[in-house]
Amino acid sequence: MLHFEKLEPTDAGLYTCQGVYDGLPDQVKIELTLEKKISFHDTKLEQFIKAGQDQLVQCHASSIPGPEIAWFRHGISTNLKNDHKYQITNDGLVIKNVQIEDEAIYLCQASVTSTGEIKRAQINVQVMHQPIWDVKPIDTDGVNGQDIVVRCKANAKPVPKYSWFRNGIMLVGERYVFTADSLRILKSNVNDRGTYTCEAENNSGKISANFRINILVGPVIAPLEEVRVLEGNEARLKCIVREAFPKAQITWKYADTLENISPSSDSSIEIVADSIEDSNDNLVGSWSELRIKPADRRYNRNITCVASNKAEVNERQVRLIVEYKPTLLINSESKEFYYSWLNVDSSGSSGSSSSHVSRGASVLMTCIATGEPKPQITWFFKTEQIKHDNVKYILHKQQLGLSQLEVIPDGLEDFGDYQCKAENTVGSSYRNIELRMATSPSLPPMLVLQATKPESVNFQVTVSNEAESNGGLPIHTIKAQWRFLNSDWSNQNEKNFPVTNAERLLVHVGALMPDTEYLFRVAGVNKVGLGKWSQEIKIKTLSRRQPEPIRVLSQEDCTASTKCYIEWTSDSNGGSPIRDYLVKWRRLSYKDSSNKHVDTNRLGRWSDVVVIKAPITNYEITSILPNSFYEVDVVARNDIGPSASQPFRIRTLPGQIGELEAFRKPNESVINRIILICGSIIAAIILFIIIDVLLLMKFDCGLLAILTKSCTNQKEITIDFKPTPTKIVQHTNKSNHPYKPISQTEDHTGNASIPLRPKENV
Repeated sequence: MLHFEKLEPTDAGLYTCQGVYDGLPDQVKIELTLEKKISFHDTKLEQFIKAGQDQLVQCHASSIPGPEIAWFRHGISTNLKNDHKYQITNDGLVIKNVQIEDEAIYLCQASVTSTGEIKRAQINVQVMHQPIWDVKPIDTDGVNGQDIVVRCKANAKPVPKYSWFRNGIMLVGERYVFTADSLRILKSNVNDRGTYTCEAENNSGKISANFRINILVGPVIAPLEEVRVLEGNEARLKCIVREAFPKAQITWKYADTLENISPSSDSSIEIVADSIEDSNDNLVGSWSELRIKPADRRYNRNITCVASNKAEVNERQVRLIVEYKPTLLINSESKEFYYSWLNVDSSGSSGSSSSHVSRGASVLMTCIATGEPKPQITWFFKTEQIKHDNVKYILHKQQLGLSQLEVIPDGLEDFGDYQCKAENTVGSSYRNIELRMATSPSLPPMLVLQATKPESVNFQVTVSNEAESNGGLPIHTIKAQWRFLNSDWSNQNEKNFPVTNAERLLVHVGALMPDTEYLFRVAGVNKVGLGKWSQEIKIKTLSRRQPEPIRVLSQEDCTASTKCYIEWTSDSNGGSPIRDYLVKWRRLSYKDSSNKHVDTNRLGRWSDVVVIKAPITNYEITSILPNSFYEVDVVARNDIGPSASQPFRIRTLPGQIGELEAFRKPNESVINRIILICGSIIAAIILFIIIDVLLLMKFDCGLLAILTKSCTNQKEITIDFKPTPTKIVQHTNKSNHPYKPISQTEDHTGNASIPLRPKENV
């Protein structure tokens, strides 16, 4: 026996075994064949190759018998062959002129045909290449005092290292913050301007890119001083920008309206600017001059200089003061004339020789003036300057441009023209303000009859707001007087009616007697006294009759779901006191559970009448259903008869679902009852048949034969059976109303009854 301690590939071959058997030599030849499974060695599963060169992807496999090697890419679907790109060798796969796109997963396959064994090594091939720009830095504008961020990113294997330079010097310091793909400069300033370089490098090479950082500086505007100019002269306002980068653009606008100032919109405007060219590196100053010729008072305002560039927009205001002579104003506050009057006692009238005159009514006269500078105001009467004496003359609101003079006249000599003088450094102006004597209204009001009733009349009174007609003072009261036709004005009745700003006033006179003739007249009253009476009007009141229809005061929407408060009034009792009110109501419609409107006019009927004793004019309707419209009728009644009917609507709030079940139609209830009766009859018939069959089976005589005693030779059977009769209730219409009424007495299943009983409030 031949024993191998350790087989080697060289041990394979043909062996001869020689020996002697029965004295004769003999031999046997034996072939030794070796087998070894496929194994990979010296094969890394991740390999790095360089771009731009021919590179070997190593793969070593061994087996007995020796393996066949094949290469694949992107799985086994792509079988690589020897060509211009790939070459398969004993050491692996040669990739010619390696490019980045050659990076992939490759399969090195070893196979033995005789054994059918296949084994693959999956190799991740990484292509090492020098940096390629993903984000190349670009020229960047930064704002002075703000951070600047510049991005710089390259694609490379291995990952590149970045370096930053300014004017060839590497950036270092706390103001520079470096990240994987950017540079941040904190709180930039003008010294950060320059040419920068971003450099990306790995062991395959390096690349660099230059870019420029410009630091933008917002415009710095020099302080502007107030400009004063006389009206009619030229005004010049100059705005100077001390520094900016890039050069600032200067414009002008009005500060109050923000309207741009431009020569194209105003021929008085001219704008002159410098001609300094912009600089690439240095800060630039500039200026602009606004010229207004001629300048008038409408330019007396704040004007804004606006300087702007890519960095920011800055503004400064300047006050342009156009000085002009005072102008005295006439308006609703500062009038051309004012009114006062002298107080007199009962022994005389104002202006007569027998008058006993006390101090007159004070009047406050106002003088308003505009001007630049603000004018000082003084008062004169008959060329003499008025001084504050706190007796006849009292000065109020003594301020620039405004003064008020209170005058308390002692006599007729204090009436006439007063002078208001406004003066400033440019000049002075005067205006006369007349103090006139006020009188009682000289023009009587116009009286027009509007309506006549048994117990009242309505007039329309027209008054004049003209000073000549009302005595100079507004009419504050209309005095109305009336008397019987056969009496005199010493027995008159009267009533005062306050006057608002309206020229027309509605006057209502009540508590008159029916079918009676009266004389009416009116007069206006101002602070001086009673004016002239109007022309007398003869009126006869109407005869006694029924009250007018009531007027509803309450709202249509109720505040509850099952009750509602109503209130009304009567504008005319017809000349006879109202005795009582008759109230009734009926349901019109409701909303079902799906909030759809259901018309129930055919079902509603009027409730019983409720009598409300006068003077009560309100009532609370109860026992009504929710989410429904009701029609309500209130009739006023006096000794002559009832007023005309004018029904109105109310609407209740939504209530519980159970409450809405009361609205089911009686037609549906009748149908349900018919079905119930029919079912009861059918059940009785079936029961009768069952009993009849049972009796027939047991006694040979059916129930019908027993009841009619037609059975012969049969045992007598006593059956105590009395069927209960079914009562069918038929609804009848007991009302003459064209619609079917709501049953108020029957208690339908699932329905709520509506108790409507007569009530009387005393």
